[in-house]
Amino acid sequence: MNLVLLLHYSTLRYCIINLGILKEGDGVKLSNILKNNQGLTLIEVLVSVTILSTVLLVFLNFFFQAGTYTNMNQKKTVAVNVARNALMFMEGQSYLEMKKEFSEVNKGNLEPVDHSLQLQLCADGYKTFLTGLTPPSDCSDIPINGTNYKVEILSEPVSASRQGELEYYIPITAKVRWITNDKEHSTSVEGTVKSEDIR
Repeated sequence: MNLVLLLHYSTLRYCIINLGILKEGDGVKLSNILKNNQGLTLIEVLVSVTILSTVLLVFLNFFFQAGTYTNMNQKKTVAVNVARNALMFMEGQSYLEMKKEFSEVNKGNLEPVDHSLQLQLCADGYKTFLTGLTPPSDCSDIPINGTNYKVEILSEPVSASRQGELEYYIPITAKVRWITNDKEHSTSVEGTVKSEDIR
C-alpha cells in the first residue's frame, strides 16, 4: 500500500510525495521543502482575512438576531403576565358594577373600542378609568423592567341567544400594548367576571 503525503508550502505550489516508493536521499529533498521560508503574499493574507471576516459576520448576525428575538419574547411573556394580573384584578371587581359598565357593549349598542376601561397602577393599587379620561397624576401605565405596559379592558357584544348568560358572567378581554424600538406590540388574554352567586 502506498501512502501519499501532500505538503502545502505555497498557495500556488504543492508537493506530492509518494511514501511507498521513497528512496534513500529523497529525505533531503523533503527537508528542503519543509525549510522553505517564502511566507505568504499580501494578496493571500487579504483573501484569508476577507473570508474569515465574512464567516464571522454571518455568525455575529445570527447571535444578534437570536438576542433580539429573545428580548422580544421576554417582553411578550411579561405582557401576557400583566394581562393575566389585570384579569385577576377585574375578576375580583363587583359583578353588578361591571355588568352596568359593559351593558351597552354586551347588547351590541356600542363597539368595544368605543367603551373600554384602562387599568392604571396608582399609589394605592390598581384602578380603572374610562378610556379617554385623564387619570390622576399618581397613576401611570404599568412599568416593568423599563418598559411601560398599557392595559385596556374590553368586553364584547353577546348574541341574543346568549343574553341569558350575562346573568352569570361578563366576557372581558385584557389587551396589553407596549413599545419596543419605536414599534408598538400587543397581546391579549380573555376571561370573565363571574357573578358573586357562582364564585
